[in-house]
Amino acid sequence: MPEMDLASVACAIQNLWLAARAEGIGVGWVSLFDPEQLGQLLRLPPGARPVAVLCLGHVASFYEKPMLEQKGWARRQSLNEMLFENGWDNASLPVAGAD
Repeated sequence: MPEMDLASVACAIQNLWLAARAEGIGVGWVSLFDPEQLGQLLRLPPGARPVAVLCLGHVASFYEKPMLEQKGWARRQSLNEMLFENGWDNASLPVAGAD
């Protein structure tokens, strides 16, 4: 499955993020960039493409809530809204032990 490389990168980023946070280091994921331009800037080989731009460093403080929630861009969802059983979009069926 060729897309597993992307899944592996996502897992590695999450592990890096958790380790950094445990050490009091902040991580920011820049999500607005042009992959082709960044690839040229970094002189990536043909066929390679950047997946993420991460900013790591010491910060004065951490957000009390995720920034998406603080800015009103998204709301925190209950676990029951995020889990499905035996298929997608059957949120009307509660998952045992989800809340």
